[in-house]
Amino acid sequence: MANIIFTPYPEMGHLNASLKIAKALRSRGHHVSYLGLPDFEEHVRSQGLGFVPIFERLCPKGFLQQQAVENRMENFSALLARAKASVDMFDPASEVQEIVRRTQPDLFVVDLLLPDLARIIDQIAARIVLLNTQLFNPWIEQPALYASLHKLPELILCPEIFEFPGVQRKKNSYYVESSIDLERRDTAFPWNKLDENKPLIYCSFGSQSHLIDQSGDFFQRVIDAMALRPDRQLVLGTGAHLSVTDFHSIPPNAHLVNFVPQLEMLKRASIMITHGGFNTVKECIFFGVPILVFPVIRDHPAIAARVVYHGLGFRGNLQNASVEHIHHLINRIDQDPSFKTRVEVMGREFRRIEESESASQIIQAVLDGLQKKLRASKLFANKAHIVF
Repeated sequence: MANIIFTPYPEMGHLNASLKIAKALRSRGHHVSYLGLPDFEEHVRSQGLGFVPIFERLCPKGFLQQQAVENRMENFSALLARAKASVDMFDPASEVQEIVRRTQPDLFVVDLLLPDLARIIDQIAARIVLLNTQLFNPWIEQPALYASLHKLPELILCPEIFEFPGVQRKKNSYYVESSIDLERRDTAFPWNKLDENKPLIYCSFGSQSHLIDQSGDFFQRVIDAMALRPDRQLVLGTGAHLSVTDFHSIPPNAHLVNFVPQLEMLKRASIMITHGGFNTVKECIFFGVPILVFPVIRDHPAIAARVVYHGLGFRGNLQNASVEHIHHLINRIDQDPSFKTRVEVMGREFRRIEESESASQIIQAVLDGLQKKLRASKLFANKAHIVF
């Protein structure tokens, strides 16, 4: 069987998006590992997968957590800043070459947001599949930067039904399943504090909340909006940079924690309030949960636009959404069952496609093609030896 290495963009959301595919490949008998910064090792190994550290001297364990809490810096930006300050410790090409020599991978699955790393791996002649964990279309948006990677197959982790109609992709790009790992090990939660008789509204900005300057103020407005709805209950994930003491006037129907087991929470939720992270939106659709999206950075506006286009929820403005407006949007979804109907219809399609495991099938086909080439080259070598 093959030796496969996943190389996600250094954010937990990107890593989590690939776990189901990695586990499906492992169940086929392949050896699957992740190449990443040391801070991700514990999480990867807890999923029963291998881990290969990179840039250990540059970013030792604890580095990313420190940057998130102290500097509220995005992981990749923190890595680049450290690299510029420590040029003697940062030689990505040499380190990747050494890892390839040591691990002997048959295939790399590389995040589309790491084009420089993909080019380095491609030059070493290791086989690559690109993994698009967003709906980013670099062949249109940044063609010069990605031109040399055009020949590589691309897996888009989303059923095409969520895309806008008429979007053009390159020929070897494939819309696959959402890759929602229902067996993902997640954080604990005090479930006994929830009222089973009250519909649940879940609010979280995921692993990116520390990058959003207004997140604390917005969360307070959500809390205040829920005070107007004692017939509902709120679970709010604050993220690592905030705590319960940062908020005031918390009503008894609001439950605040740093981290939430999101998949389990969505099974219970009637509405999700989110920044528009792609994983979160896909998980909402999968579980049939209408969405209130308050986009801020990166691909959030693009994801929010698709939510609105498909009638799965509303888009709001994080900066000027008042308590009354948040309350109004919650009421509109509560009072219009068509939102729930539409998201449930799309969710059924998401679940159907999820069962197909098309991503791992495509990767297997790439591997099979590679194996055929290897067998052919060995056969040629044997014949050559006989002839000469």
